[in-house]
Amino acid sequence: MPLRDEVIDLIVTSPPYANAIDYMRAHKFPLVWLGESVVNLTELRARYIGSEKINGAQYVELPDKAESIIRQLEKRDRKKSSILRKYFTEMKAVLAEMYRVLRKDSPAIVVVGPSIMRGIDVQTHHCLAEIAQEAGFSVVGVVQRSLDRNKRMMPARFGKKTDSMIEQRMHEEYVVGLLKPA
Repeated sequence: MPLRDEVIDLIVTSPPYANAIDYMRAHKFPLVWLGESVVNLTELRARYIGSEKINGAQYVELPDKAESIIRQLEKRDRKKSSILRKYFTEMKAVLAEMYRVLRKDSPAIVVVGPSIMRGIDVQTHHCLAEIAQEAGFSVVGVVQRSLDRNKRMMPARFGKKTDSMIEQRMHEEYVVGLLKPA
């Protein structure tokens, strides 16, 4: 970000959820309304955090929990494990940048949803907490927050069709409390 070091007092963010929502599908019409060219949307999609485009992705070493989950997933689906590795690698860069711009003794709140990939609970909240710790943050806590199915951004289905994947996984989210030490 075009910011000096340690100039932000508080960060509250909800980064993309790993494998939960097709963000470009959700954003494409507003992007076009705001002047983005339809032709550029495919290229823009590839730059979204957690996108399924893995060509040329640079990987870094990740904390034990993330590496363990990626290895489990690799046994079931090599491509999905590469997508997950790319997601955690991108989030490592995001958390490092958050740490850089945040003032000492200031908090950051990260809200993430659960992700299930090929039947494996990715435990995004715990993995991101470990990644944040490696970046220098103190993890104040990780708490589960239940979502009211009628008040979500992605509305619930009504009637009998409640077995869709989105309905199965969007019942809670996790709030990760971080602090940049003084």
